[in-house]
Amino acid sequence: MLAFHETETCEGIIQHLEQRQCAWRSDVQIRDRGSETSADARVEMAFRLDDQLYAIEHTGIEPFDGFMAHQNRAASLFLPLQAAAAAALGSMLANGVVIEMHLPIDAFTDRKMPEVRAIQAALLAWITATAPTLPPRRYANYRGTLVTAQPAGVPFQASLVRFDGIAGMEGRFQLKHLTRGSETPRVERIARACEKKFPKLARWKQSDGARTVLVFEDNDVQLTNVSIVAEAYLPIAGARADAPDETYMVSTYTLPWYAWPLLVAGQSYFDLAAISHPVHFEMDTSGRLLKPGLTAHV
Repeated sequence: MLAFHETETCEGIIQHLEQRQCAWRSDVQIRDRGSETSADARVEMAFRLDDQLYAIEHTGIEPFDGFMAHQNRAASLFLPLQAAAAAALGSMLANGVVIEMHLPIDAFTDRKMPEVRAIQAALLAWITATAPTLPPRRYANYRGTLVTAQPAGVPFQASLVRFDGIAGMEGRFQLKHLTRGSETPRVERIARACEKKFPKLARWKQSDGARTVLVFEDNDVQLTNVSIVAEAYLPIAGARADAPDETYMVSTYTLPWYAWPLLVAGQSYFDLAAISHPVHFEMDTSGRLLKPGLTAHV
């Protein structure tokens, strides 16, 4: 099982809401830890900000079945390349630039280590030559054409993208792995999560007038980003009358953790990113809010 962090991720979102509303929580009730509330309506936590009741629920998301087996291979197959690329691009990354490479999920499947090392060396040479030429983008803007090629000595295509750093943000080189084919497995998993969580939150809205909040937790550094999740989630939420008032994604695979609004009061991640930069906010592993993002009440 993946290690998810229900309490801590919800804590960070609640602190974000407190900051946004300029109010401290009160009347806190931990519904999943024993109460008379029926099991089909239990949520992670209920609380008030001023006179408004909130109900918040959490669910972990995974990109496909068998993800853990792939993740367990990542340390030996991909981290050496990531470390070598970070060292080679040190001067760029020192300026807050984020360079991201996209590789097929099966890039090194069934390959012996001498071949893996040769491919890693060829990729490193291409990264070092190409990264300085990449056009800058705003952070986490994946829309549009990435720089894609099949470097010499590499038996598959790879892509690179550059994000200009935000003031005070640490630069880095990171790898994302892409499945071959459709996003159907991810969409199906998110749809199942919505089917389970939406009705529970809707009961709080109907019976108690609660403002409802859903937190997706993502601990996948390889296949998931906020744009992909937003594109999978928004049609599902848009087709249902019981969608929560606010939905966030918290990525817990790096330090600090990053939280992103997916849908808040009818405005999507893409809408919010167009009017605020940065739209994400940061928290530590206890859920303590570190750097705020969008704070306007939308």
